[in-house]
Amino acid sequence: MAMLRQYPGGPPPVAPPAEPPAGAGAVWVKAAMIIGLLALGKMASMQSRGAVGTQELRLIGIVVGQILLLVVALVNVEFVYYVLLFYLPFSARMPGDYGTAVNITNVLTVIVIFGLFCRSTKEGGHFFVRTELDNLMWLYLLLVFISFFRTAIAEENDWVLLVTLVKRFCTPIFMFYLTNWVVRSREQIKESIFVIMLTTLMVAFLATKDTTTPTHFSWERREAGVVAQANIMASFMAYYMFYFVSYCRMYTDNWKAWLLLLAIYPCGRSIMLTFSRGGYISFVAGALFVSYLWKKALAVAVAAVMIFVWFNKEAFLPGAVVERLDETFIQEDAAYGKKTVRMEESAQGRMEIWKGGIRMIAANPILGVGYGQFPPLLPYYSMMPYPMDAHNAYILIAAEMGLPALIVFLLITWRLFKYSLHIYTHCADRLYAALGMGYATGMVAFWWSNGFGCRFNTTETISYFWILAAIIMLIRKKMALSLIANGARNGIAPPPGPPRP
Repeated sequence: MAMLRQYPGGPPPVAPPAEPPAGAGAVWVKAAMIIGLLALGKMASMQSRGAVGTQELRLIGIVVGQILLLVVALVNVEFVYYVLLFYLPFSARMPGDYGTAVNITNVLTVIVIFGLFCRSTKEGGHFFVRTELDNLMWLYLLLVFISFFRTAIAEENDWVLLVTLVKRFCTPIFMFYLTNWVVRSREQIKESIFVIMLTTLMVAFLATKDTTTPTHFSWERREAGVVAQANIMASFMAYYMFYFVSYCRMYTDNWKAWLLLLAIYPCGRSIMLTFSRGGYISFVAGALFVSYLWKKALAVAVAAVMIFVWFNKEAFLPGAVVERLDETFIQEDAAYGKKTVRMEESAQGRMEIWKGGIRMIAANPILGVGYGQFPPLLPYYSMMPYPMDAHNAYILIAAEMGLPALIVFLLITWRLFKYSLHIYTHCADRLYAALGMGYATGMVAFWWSNGFGCRFNTTETISYFWILAAIIMLIRKKMALSLIANGARNGIAPPPGPPRP
């Protein structure tokens, strides 16, 4: 039975609809998932030191494994879906590309869809599920495709390359719909969260296990982890590490839940080793927000500690981290004994890129300049002599797809933030409330992180964001069904639609 929360002065909490208890099969599924993740982590660790085996042996292993999963999908599509969840953060390090559009992510996705058809055939009906976000999601995708076709038609570009780029952009979003189709029960939600938290911990462990903190900062010593890029690695951890805090918060009466806080150390250290200033800011924002949700006094205490550490960072932070922070602003001697302060070259470059991006938006406010066209067109709108990434997701979306696309994107993220907070504050089931708390915190980190880079469109980084968004929508629907069922038991007419916060 799910643990329920009672709010002071409020009505008794309503239990979610009854579901069959998890049997021994669930234990075997968890054991298999842990063993599989350990094997995947070992392969990723070996891959970082060089190719594992010959190309032929790797291909044979991948094909045999996928055939076995195809057989499993006939009877248990959820297990194959969990395998896909385990694999997604490793897709950049171990893509398994063996031809156009043939890689492990795509093949696993196809196998899951095959399993869904098999499940639907046995149960009758179909597996398609609608959500409250569908209209906004479809509008966002429509604007993406319009931007893509404008680029393809206006420029003499390689269509295959453009299609590949758009497909990579849309793959994480498709995970939202795939999760909506696969996950249905509380037990499946619990297993999905278990997989994501366990994989997050494995990613942090792989980033820190053989890494020592350097004495001095250098670009070569930045830890990229399994996602293969330092700034993206920092964003990944900031998005998903706070679920360990939220589940501890909701199960404080269980001493084992406090052990979840131990995971904060490898996650936080992996962010530190990326030397990503945007990652540091995202971590601070997430830590303050999750502390505020836990208890306001705790947020004040955490903020006080952070301020104290900042003004005494030489005493508390590694020297390399202090160097990285201090190099943002450089103090130089000026005439008459005065001092001048300027930004270092990387920060100055970003400011110039952002100015060029704003000019690009002003010149093309409705439809943008076209998908993928920000880097090559940047020199025409700025002092940058060569193509560069936008280093800001909001400027990139507005510049390439237009201001309407940016507005729709922000509306989607705001709704998800609002829904997750509503689940945290109103849902009686502690499993769901903890997810709402963790997702809302991850969204705060997401907003900050994307202000310093484009961390919203890579499969290995953002797939979990959309997968958890789908689970948030499922929980929201379950809460509405519980409200309707409770009203029917008490002779109250059901509301006309899902309750809104």
